[in-house]
Amino acid sequence: MFDQQRLTPALGAVLHDVDMGAASMERLSEAMYQALLDHQVIFIRNTDIRPEVHLALAETFGALDEPHLLYPHVEGFDRIVKLENDSGAPPDTNSWHTDLTFKLTQPFASILVARTVPEVGGDTLWSSLYAAYDRLPEGMKSDLQGLEAIHDMGDFRNTFAEHSNPDQSLNDAVGRFGHRVRPLIDHHPVTGRAFLNFNEAFVTHIKGLTTNEANSLKTWLANHMNRPELQVRWRWQAGDLAMWDNRVTMHYAVADYLPAYRCMNRVTVVHDRRVPN
Repeated sequence: MFDQQRLTPALGAVLHDVDMGAASMERLSEAMYQALLDHQVIFIRNTDIRPEVHLALAETFGALDEPHLLYPHVEGFDRIVKLENDSGAPPDTNSWHTDLTFKLTQPFASILVARTVPEVGGDTLWSSLYAAYDRLPEGMKSDLQGLEAIHDMGDFRNTFAEHSNPDQSLNDAVGRFGHRVRPLIDHHPVTGRAFLNFNEAFVTHIKGLTTNEANSLKTWLANHMNRPELQVRWRWQAGDLAMWDNRVTMHYAVADYLPAYRCMNRVTVVHDRRVPN
């Protein structure tokens, strides 16, 4: 159905000759799903995909996220988040994170389409949580086995702390978003592969450790995972599409393009329909 070009040994592939207007969206979805399992993040250049097709494609993968509470949406499509940034609205995603790991149900995948990109800058990086686990020393794999991490809204505290009543705003946000305890070493529900389930934006503590001990381990894990060998970097062009498996990747949207304007459209798939609930 399409050719696949690997980008790095760790993750990432470009899909060539993809017919986004294919008569069988379901067949295209099955092929993309397998590519996603194989490469963790996949890219299609210059799709010029319309919002209705973007939404229809996302729906073939599973249930979609509710309309976003904070970000605007594409007019007429409340499930397509419109991410607009410039000097007047700087981004808040320029840190390594896996989307919404603090929620009871972590999103399965996102499909992001570039609408307007700066002339220079604005790249996005993805990092493989599989590769992060595989590169751990054997002793560290053993030490981390059985440990659990506490995830909460993390970096999003900055947004709520800017409120006119920051104390109330933060307390309300904690009640709304809550916490989630997840194992540091987890396994993909489809492939069964082990991965390092850590991201520096939303992991706030390690269960059973003191704050000092947890901070030391978090710093070690962050440094271990911040290696080019685990990553792929994508230089956007208008019309590009990226889809990533949010269960086994983290990503970083580089905020180096301000004051230029950047606009992206994102649909988040919450449940993988191919995985039993």
